[in-house]
Amino acid sequence: MANAWQILEQNTLALTLVPIQIRELFFLDKAACDIYNQESGQYTLLLKKNSFVNKNVLKELITNHQTLLFVKENERRYIKEAQQENLREITRSLSMGDGLENGRKQMGLLTVNLGYLYEDPNDEGTLNLQYQSLRNLCSFLLHNQDLWRRLYTDYLKQKHHYVLSQPMIAAFFLLGIIKNTHALNEKDIETLFITSYLKDIGMSSIPIEKFNQEDLTEHEKQILAGHARQSVRILKGRVPLGPAYLQIIANHHMFSHLGMEKYQKPQEDDDDQLGETVLGFETMMVSVTDIVAAMISKRPYRSEKKVRESLELIKLLIADQYPQEFKCIVIYFKNLFAV
Repeated sequence: MANAWQILEQNTLALTLVPIQIRELFFLDKAACDIYNQESGQYTLLLKKNSFVNKNVLKELITNHQTLLFVKENERRYIKEAQQENLREITRSLSMGDGLENGRKQMGLLTVNLGYLYEDPNDEGTLNLQYQSLRNLCSFLLHNQDLWRRLYTDYLKQKHHYVLSQPMIAAFFLLGIIKNTHALNEKDIETLFITSYLKDIGMSSIPIEKFNQEDLTEHEKQILAGHARQSVRILKGRVPLGPAYLQIIANHHMFSHLGMEKYQKPQEDDDDQLGETVLGFETMMVSVTDIVAAMISKRPYRSEKKVRESLELIKLLIADQYPQEFKCIVIYFKNLFAV
């Protein structure tokens, strides 16, 4: 009878549980709902609701390779709500207390929240929270240049899925380089920072798990190739990015080639004119920092490249047309990576 009950219980759990990544537990003080583990085909209760969660608990789970966890589908929202409240709190208090810890937490929670935005890009609350938090993070980074290297190193240690971490890394690089060139004022840097971060939201059309595969179907490849235009459709009228910045998003792969991305010529907007196409300094910077972020990040199907290799590619792409800007890019990465 006990075995029959266990089988029934396991079948019920299999129908009601949905997966979450362990990174959704980062920065939580307690479990927002019951959390389950799966081992040898069996679901077991791992953390009860309101049980204590800290670095030691998370480290033990990671050491035991318990990184794919499960929660009941109707309780999934409790984790999302708890993490979004954490993001609101750290956004309000970012400039108070330990700057390194606050910045690390802000960057991590923004990435977790980006995952929720990818799940539902039409969620106005999630998009607005992302936008407002990005503004605060940008201001924080601009005024805490001494923390850049440690923040970047600590962020990498969080090991978010590359689809979610690359926007942060690329925007982080962009802000640092632009800040050091003194080419734009802080308001323009903020808008470009947000533009860079949100430029790939159109990739939400494909489940994140698909990006662990080297080969996608032809349909998935078509969606991926058009994700920049889809990003514009998702963002247009919902975040305060003007036509020029939406054009940057639409054309941010224009400098990419040599196996990094399919070359895409500037396109006109399908629905309405976005304004004069921006193909200069801003688009170039968004594109090349995205390339560097992609090259130096490990993928499930390839190893990461060295920073020097990425800079060699950037030199081929822009050095003739943007020699001074290329020098600034090299100086920035030499300082960040101490190479």
